Amino acid sequence: MISLTSLRIDAPIKPASYLRMLFYIVLASVMVILAGLASLALWQYVLIFVVSAAVVSYLALSRPILLHLSQPPLDKSVYQYWQLLMRTSRGDTLWQAELAAVSSYQWVMCFQFIIKEPYQRHLSVTVFRDQVSTEHWRELMILVNTISHKTS
Repeated sequence: MISLTSLRIDAPIKPASYLRMLFYIVLASVMVILAGLASLALWQYVLIFVVSAAVVSYLALSRPILLHLSQPPLDKSVYQYWQLLMRTSRGDTLWQAELAAVSSYQWVMCFQFIIKEPYQRHLSVTVFRDQVSTEHWRELMILVNTISHKTS
């Protein structure tokens, strides 16, 4: 068993995910089926398509992409001093953050950070299982289980 003091996460994260793409395809299919069952006028279908395309484009272009996740030094709290390598519209930058919460599901983990540098804000990051190696997924699961036991 790995003790909490010896576990240090340093995980590269792939920007692309087949699981995320599958999720979006299923979601879009459900939306198309529901719109088809609603029997709307043609202009309403066009309006829904234009608004959906605008929202998806905005989210795809404006959200930073997590490329690397590094845990703080072992002598620090597990919640503070996280380093996130982020890809933004201005290039790749290193952000410092505090881990606010983390939750895990079968194929996905959701991290909530409070960014300290370059500017203070909240950030939620979703990591799908196919974005990290098996070993890094195992380490992240240990982190999730340890943190959930501390807060319970």
